[in-house]
Amino acid sequence: GTVFVVQWDRVYLQGKEDLGSFTFQAALHSTGRIVFGYKEIPVPILQISATQHPVKAGLSDAFMVLNPSPDVPESRRRTIYEYHRVELDTRKITSLSAVEFTPLPTCLQHQSCEACVTSELTFNCSWCHVLQR
Repeated sequence: GTVFVVQWDRVYLQGKEDLGSFTFQAALHSTGRIVFGYKEIPVPILQISATQHPVKAGLSDAFMVLNPSPDVPESRRRTIYEYHRVELDTRKITSLSAVEFTPLPTCLQHQSCEACVTSELTFNCSWCHVLQR
């Protein structure tokens, strides 16, 4: 009820199975915390060929747009627009390590008009009576 965990268990790099397997997790907490846990990282991430196995480590904000494909009218082309990224220093991703992201306060955390207008956050927030936010 308070955390959703996805685990990748014994994952091998294609064509590099002899290096060993990777086991890691992403935990999404209801408080907004995100924790990446790395149990088994058999080789330094920097030694993984980006051409064969592109490595992405971190968080990014993005949105997706579905557009009709010009070649096949019944299908849609998916375009992902990334507008903010937090990348991890891959040198620090090792076996038995973890990285925690803690959310910064936002005006969306307020549950009432009073809490919003008396907040010390500097987001120029205002209360919307229609949305109750």
